[in-house]
Amino acid sequence: MPRSTARTGVFAALRVRDYRVYWSTGLISNIGTAMQGVALDWFVLNLTHSGTAVGWAAGLQFAPVLMFGLWGGVLADRYDRRTLLLWAQSLYAMQALLLTVTVLSGNAPLWLIYLLSFGLGCVFTVENPARLSFVTELVGRTLITNAAGLNILSLNAARLIGPAIAGVLIALIGTGGVFAVNSVSFAVVLAGLLTIRPQARPVPVERQPWVGAGVAGLRYVAARPELIGVFAIFGLVSTFALNFSTTLTLFAGRVFDVGSRGLGFMSTALSVGTIAGTLVATRRASPRVRTVVVGAVLFGVCEALAASMPSYVTFLALLLPAGFMLMTLNTAVSAFVQSEVSDAMRGRVMAVYTVISMGGAPIGGPAIGWISEHAGVRWGMASGAAAAVLAALTVALWLSRQRAGPRPPLRDRAAAALRIPAPARPPIRTSANSSSPEPTSTGGTSHD
Repeated sequence: MPRSTARTGVFAALRVRDYRVYWSTGLISNIGTAMQGVALDWFVLNLTHSGTAVGWAAGLQFAPVLMFGLWGGVLADRYDRRTLLLWAQSLYAMQALLLTVTVLSGNAPLWLIYLLSFGLGCVFTVENPARLSFVTELVGRTLITNAAGLNILSLNAARLIGPAIAGVLIALIGTGGVFAVNSVSFAVVLAGLLTIRPQARPVPVERQPWVGAGVAGLRYVAARPELIGVFAIFGLVSTFALNFSTTLTLFAGRVFDVGSRGLGFMSTALSVGTIAGTLVATRRASPRVRTVVVGAVLFGVCEALAASMPSYVTFLALLLPAGFMLMTLNTAVSAFVQSEVSDAMRGRVMAVYTVISMGGAPIGGPAIGWISEHAGVRWGMASGAAAAVLAALTVALWLSRQRAGPRPPLRDRAAAALRIPAPARPPIRTSANSSSPEPTSTGGTSHD
């Protein structure tokens, strides 16, 4: 069945009061989180002077996603999602507060930073599928694709504003001060969640046994080739091409020597492109797989070109189209998955989405950091770009063969190509006394 290409208003879901509160308070929290991400990368780089260490700090935040991500979706399907979100945001605030205290006290060894990063990832494992699934309870199924795009817009707006603020605040109050500001921002989202009264769950909550419930989302995806293809592309892109927290930090500190403010402008340039891409992509009500493939290819090309730029200014310029194509891809994936999944499986499939999109960071972050350390930062970014292009082209070829259906045997295809009769096959009998026609060769006439 062909997909609809109808367009909707960019901000249609914001007409729903509860979603508007959820989105706006979440934006404030996302800005604080983006500030903390830049400050943490900068702190680890100054502490260790190692690109690999920066990669590990980023990767450990998502290691729990890879380890426990599927069970986060089970929780999102079994329990009240607003309650889960209230607990998760409270734990986020505690993590940011602990990070503030350890850094400001001057007692922040690398192992403790790694431990706090891992703890942040454990909370995220439950919070992310609950947050993605909770949107349906606020806007209903009709506006879900628009709301999914607006969620990404919130993240990208935060990445535009947060790094710029962080670059200034690091110079003024240090990284510890930035962590303190982030810890306060979670109070806003907690207050917003307490005022929200979501709609009733669209289907009864399933109470399956814990054993096997976590892999139900995988089975659901495995039965749908287009979901497999979309997840494969996005998983490889997320693992190897979306390591900007590592690569941009190294470009700022080692290639262009522009300091923390220069790093903030890099993140800002990337986010300007992502916001533009999200605004365009959000208008499409039902994205196609082709959008995902084209977006991944063009994103990889833009990222490779950025890696080869000789100057800081030209590097910033290429981050704009790279960000645009990244969000064409990201928004298309999110909206496609949300529109394909059933309500009963939403939390578990969103957990698969979370694992696919972020669970590869413990592999990709250190790998790109290692390549950057030994072959150069430019090669680190370029290798991620190559992974994006190859993943998209491979999946496109695989899906085209899936849609073509099973192919006839090789000898039949060869015979058809040469326009000669195919080799005869033994006659097929239905029973010993059957009076049914018995074909004696492919393409031959049957007789009594």
